[in-house]
Amino acid sequence: MKKTSIIIGLIAGVTISAALLLVLVETQQPKPPQAVKKTVSVTVPTSTINLPITYQVEQLADYLNNKITGTFLEKHVSLNSGKEEIYLTLTKKEKITVSSTGKQLICTLPLAVDGKVVNSSLGKTLSKLLEPIQTGIVITLATPVALDSRWNLSTSFEIREYRWLTEPVLHLGPFRIHIKDQLDKEIQEKSEYLTHLLDQQINDEVSLKPTVDGVWKDLQKPILINKRPSEVWLRFVCEDIKGRIDLDTETITCFTRLKTKQLIITDTTTVVKTVPLPEFTLLPETEKVSTSSIYLYAYSFFAEINEQLNGFFKGKTYSAKGHTVTIKNIHAYASVKGLTIAVQTDGVLKSKFFISGRPVFDTSSQKLKIQNFDFGVDSQNVFMQAGEEFLHNQIKEAIASRLHLSLDPLISRIPELVHDAISKAKAGKAISLTLDGLTIKSCNIQLGAEKIHLVAHVLTEAHIHLKRIKTGKIIDITDD
Repeated sequence: MKKTSIIIGLIAGVTISAALLLVLVETQQPKPPQAVKKTVSVTVPTSTINLPITYQVEQLADYLNNKITGTFLEKHVSLNSGKEEIYLTLTKKEKITVSSTGKQLICTLPLAVDGKVVNSSLGKTLSKLLEPIQTGIVITLATPVALDSRWNLSTSFEIREYRWLTEPVLHLGPFRIHIKDQLDKEIQEKSEYLTHLLDQQINDEVSLKPTVDGVWKDLQKPILINKRPSEVWLRFVCEDIKGRIDLDTETITCFTRLKTKQLIITDTTTVVKTVPLPEFTLLPETEKVSTSSIYLYAYSFFAEINEQLNGFFKGKTYSAKGHTVTIKNIHAYASVKGLTIAVQTDGVLKSKFFISGRPVFDTSSQKLKIQNFDFGVDSQNVFMQAGEEFLHNQIKEAIASRLHLSLDPLISRIPELVHDAISKAKAGKAISLTLDGLTIKSCNIQLGAEKIHLVAHVLTEAHIHLKRIKTGKIIDITDD
């Protein structure tokens, strides 16, 4: 009898406690934080893309050697006031070398020198006994490097010096006829033709325009960033471009700076007209840097976030100390407290609770986090008074973890977008592109009535290396 009374007492106690808990929950329903009803107007700052384009100095030598061959001088030369005449040829048989002082390119042109007497005051019989001239000369040329308005390499070669490997002398037995002075004169007269030829060939064919124009136009091509609820495209609008040529001992580098702004479009059939590549203009020395500073806009609809959260949590059950709570619905929205999650539950704590926090970007982990994410005071009180602090923490941590996964795509897509925007410059046989050290320096996060808006400030270093330049038609250096 006594046991029966105890059991009945326990049942009554539990029933009364449950009833009191239900009354408590029903009488202390938490109040939702006020929702943000305004849409947000986002301004994306101008991006600066710094793109050093490099070309190895030794590759310029390869280009010249493949391009230029043949005879530099082929001429009948009169000696001794016309008493003797020799047929003289200066021929490129060895490789041209190109080096750099850091300020000028130095081009060394070795030429084979051959000459034979065709007429002489000694008569035909003795003339045939004169030994042919066989020697060599090394001509050294120097030039600064610049770009012209067409983005073509511009040089101004001048002959710095030349030296004979052995002095040119005609031999007739024990007799010698020195002809160095006459040949020096011929070379000096021919020097302008040689320097003009080098300048013209390099300017006509060594061009950065195909590479720069490719980057400039590809930046303006739309990039798909959203498919739901409708397709949305990102497009850069190029506003300005400047460049500056610099030399070091191994490379010719054009520090190229592009200014561009981001545009969001929803219809690619009405795309803004592509801006053609402007003429080359000089970048000031003080503005020459390698790091790009890019601003990217991204967003996520609350409808998408809510779909993801409910897909995971709806119907999920949490239990502690004999009590069970089932989540019926989750609704994320922007409120005066930041990002608020309304949680509708069923079971012993049949109610709607509100958890709020502020989305921030953590630069150390390069991830979005929800700062101070917790239940509101009145929501906490319901849990505490019900003795369900463990449930409180369990639900909060589960939602926080899943919310991070829902927001991660906003950040994770940024490196991909930067790479897609810059590296569409068709890396391949002629071009090698690298994109290094991409980091998100900061994020400006704004919450509107329908979306979470994010403007990320991205730093990265992009480099383009020109592997080769088409040789085109071979040039024979001949005397006109």
